[in-house]
Amino acid sequence: MEWKDKYPKKSKPAYNDLLDFFQPQIRELFLRFDQEMREQFNVRNKYHRYLPSAGWSYGYGRSYNCELLAVTVKEDCFNVLGISITDKDSLRAALEKAKIAYDGEKNFGYEERYAAICAKKRADQIARSKRRVSREKAEMEKLIENTDPGKLNQFKWCKKVTRNDLYRLYQGESKGLIDEALLDDIGLTFYMRCKQAKEVRECMDKGQIICHHCGAILTGGRVSPTGSVLTKNTDNYIPIVCGCGYSYTYREYRRNCNSVNMPGGRAAPIFDNFLHKWPGCRDAKSKMLLIDWLVHECHVTLMSGAKGRSVCVNLIEGSLKQISDLLEKLYSQ
Repeated sequence: MEWKDKYPKKSKPAYNDLLDFFQPQIRELFLRFDQEMREQFNVRNKYHRYLPSAGWSYGYGRSYNCELLAVTVKEDCFNVLGISITDKDSLRAALEKAKIAYDGEKNFGYEERYAAICAKKRADQIARSKRRVSREKAEMEKLIENTDPGKLNQFKWCKKVTRNDLYRLYQGESKGLIDEALLDDIGLTFYMRCKQAKEVRECMDKGQIICHHCGAILTGGRVSPTGSVLTKNTDNYIPIVCGCGYSYTYREYRRNCNSVNMPGGRAAPIFDNFLHKWPGCRDAKSKMLLIDWLVHECHVTLMSGAKGRSVCVNLIEGSLKQISDLLEKLYSQ
């Protein structure tokens, strides 16, 4: 069966489906080609599109708008730059042609093309940011005409644990002399920060915000009938006034929550686990074990190399490098 017949437009194949479609010899050649694309040209097979004449094809590049080449699939081969690959010789010829495409002509090859696209993307982003800043400045000037600036967007986020306090706790613990007052202070600081973040983010998911001065729950954004939050720009800068006199804009509330690295996101289960267990810790040993578990999770996420920021910046004061140096020191003792 032809590739385009087996996987029509509305039936996008997975990567393993592609490999399974190939005969063993062709599969081996394709895997070799795929590897060469990554190693020689640093491009990857992740930009799929459907072609009426060939079915699902696979673009190799670093972005959708900067493709080096595309692969089309046949019943007994795959095609690259007009070459049907069926054996090692045709694979070699395709790779040579890919190298010509990569180098380009008149010193304007793939790297130059990609750099130009990235430069334009950065310039466009800068222009958008300038327009946004100008728009938001005008919005804020209009807003504060009838609002007390001293009571607008005044946030009180629970503090982080200082690096010095954490180091002193571990130094004492290593000598068998735990400072229980310091232990309680660190544990409670972790607990309160995780607790506030959980409550705030759960409210924001419902289109609500919590007043930082009296704890009242306020409507912060429009919510659809299905429960999803509608946060249009026209709603984001309208002040939400609390009965205690303080007011907030939903946009600045959410933005400020993110800018101070309040716990959440993909690491939420780590914070929730600490929240659940801390109230049940009744002695210094159990408290120290739980704090050490949380600090260890900070270290693990820092060292994992996974995309995204380490959870340590959500809980400990300092830059990522400063916290990294501290954790390395703690776990090398």
